[in-house]
Amino acid sequence: MIVLLMMVLLSLSVAYVTFYLDGAQMQELSGSSRPGEIVYFEGTVASEHFTKTGDHLLIDVERGSERIKVFVPRDKGAKEISSIIAENRKVRVIGEVQEYQGELEIVVMDVNGVELL
Repeated sequence: MIVLLMMVLLSLSVAYVTFYLDGAQMQELSGSSRPGEIVYFEGTVASEHFTKTGDHLLIDVERGSERIKVFVPRDKGAKEISSIIAENRKVRVIGEVQEYQGELEIVVMDVNGVELL
């Protein structure tokens, strides 16, 4: 019985990774990206700092001539991500497009959402 339960859990985990996080659902960030979409992009860290209240991490990433705002909530790995990134380092960001005060930003969903390249 336990073996069957473990096999079911493993199957569900594989299905989650295969279908939910599938590259077909995750698109490269573009001018047509809209809130709610899961996107990825690569760029260079221009700046990073914590919010004055809440200990959330704000990162500005330059990609070509554009600057993309990235928000990392405190409970989604802000401190861990801050410890591995630095200005002028190249990163890959994965997150959800959201709108904040009329501007689009990428909200990182977990500590793996920012990766050094």
